Amino acid sequence: MGGYVRLLITVSICCCVMGFLMWLFLKCYKKASIWILLLCTGLLLVRFLYPYEFSFTHTIGVTIGYPTINRLLNQSATFGKLRFSIAHIIIGIWIIGIIVSAVHLLYHYYRLHMIIRRFPAAQDPVVLSQFDRILEERHFARSRFRIRESRALSSPFVTGLLHPVIVVPTLTLSQQEWYYVLSHETAHYLHGDTIYIWLIELLRVVFWWNPLFYLFHRKIGIYIEESADLLATELLDDMEKMEYLECLVKVAKQSIHNPLLSSSGLSFDGYTNSELTRRYRNVMESIDAPQTSRRKRGQYGFVAMMLLVTFLSYAVVIEPDSKPIDEPTAFSIPTEGSYAIQAGDSLYELYIDNTYIGTFEDPATLPDIPIYEKEDLP
Repeated sequence: MGGYVRLLITVSICCCVMGFLMWLFLKCYKKASIWILLLCTGLLLVRFLYPYEFSFTHTIGVTIGYPTINRLLNQSATFGKLRFSIAHIIIGIWIIGIIVSAVHLLYHYYRLHMIIRRFPAAQDPVVLSQFDRILEERHFARSRFRIRESRALSSPFVTGLLHPVIVVPTLTLSQQEWYYVLSHETAHYLHGDTIYIWLIELLRVVFWWNPLFYLFHRKIGIYIEESADLLATELLDDMEKMEYLECLVKVAKQSIHNPLLSSSGLSFDGYTNSELTRRYRNVMESIDAPQTSRRKRGQYGFVAMMLLVTFLSYAVVIEPDSKPIDEPTAFSIPTEGSYAIQAGDSLYELYIDNTYIGTFEDPATLPDIPIYEKEDLP
């Protein structure tokens, strides 16, 4: 267990670094390709789900702090015939947290699905005509989308992975304003946001204990809305972009916060007043600011950095550098209550009364101490 915990610590540190890099990247690039984010998020998930070493993996010993943490993690207690270390308990709590978070997430989306099923199909001819106009411009088949309406909502949103559903409220909007609203929701699907938001939810489930991933989840939500604004307005002229922003403000003024729907779907008005102001500014800046080759190179550089971090995390594993026990005469080791656990091909961990003491390499130096495999502890 000790070796696996050390590996898990390395993986956790790596995932935190990668998550921070992605958060930093999103602060710098508001119009980043969704495929870049999908790739980098996939690298993060792969690194966590495959936390193993390779033949080229190099171990680096850490002498400050980590040995103390390692000894603490290996402190154990016996309950009847069962032996648990603090590392066992921490991993058990982590797994239980993942299960609870996953169940909560699935139940949350199940409730949303059941609510949406009760909404009738949209019948407003203005809404349907503008939606058909958007699909024709984007070359999408009508059968790929479902559009529903509800008086219980004040802001439209889109949800769904394979079969996206756009839910619209009964708002008093002009034809052109409905065009802007539905363009934004359709942009979420074109940008792959409905898929990406699920990957981010999966990260939050896995790292439920880490506040960094809650901040990252929040940042991703803001980024997705900003990107949908830019994609929805890319075919508009400057005057139409101004009208789009006026529509955004108009819908936001009528919005009523719904915790279930706002946290599960991608809505037009989105988030707080300060974030609406930033979205307003982003669209205004896009009028005369086409994406430059320099910004594209920056995005490719970010991908290269994420690939490098992923490779280094497999190439290097940190472990506590404890002082080996070379001679059994260095201090008196009682036979009773002492045992060793094989931690590697030629490395053994010594315990006295279930307390981690240190490591040694040659079992012949302690011939009277029983040695166990990790799976065969008494």
